[in-house]
Amino acid sequence: MVTERILLSYSKEIEVFIIRPATVCGYSPRMRLDVTVNALSFSAIYKKKINVFGGKQVRPNIHIDDMCGIYSFFLKVNKKYSGIYNAGFENKSIINIAKFVKKIIPTKIIIIKDLNDPRSYRLDSSKIMKLGFKPSKTIRNAITEIKPISVYGV
Repeated sequence: MVTERILLSYSKEIEVFIIRPATVCGYSPRMRLDVTVNALSFSAIYKKKINVFGGKQVRPNIHIDDMCGIYSFFLKVNKKYSGIYNAGFENKSIINIAKFVKKIIPTKIIIIKDLNDPRSYRLDSSKIMKLGFKPSKTIRNAITEIKPISVYGV
């Protein structure tokens, strides 16, 4: 937040486009394995089970390809649209993400109620969509892309 305020203080001298990304998911050469979609997918692949702590918590998600697409989009967009934009298109509960994984990767879902992490957060990206950006990939695309990695290992 402090960095955003500093950047915005220069908005008379430069165009400022601040992107607030959701949790990025999907395959990339150096992808994170500690974010929900990727972590649950890898657990399903390698452990054949997914531990879900609670499950009602909501996480916003964005596919890595759409994140890159947003950066390209803003390099081309009219300068009058400078500002702050949320970038996340699927606000899903952890249990629903686990169910998406199970549809693509055979696995068992184990719900652990005692160790519930109650934090939930959502992103509204309608502002960026009003400019004309449309996401092209989903959580399901991310899981489908991660699945073949199990053949080669990590």
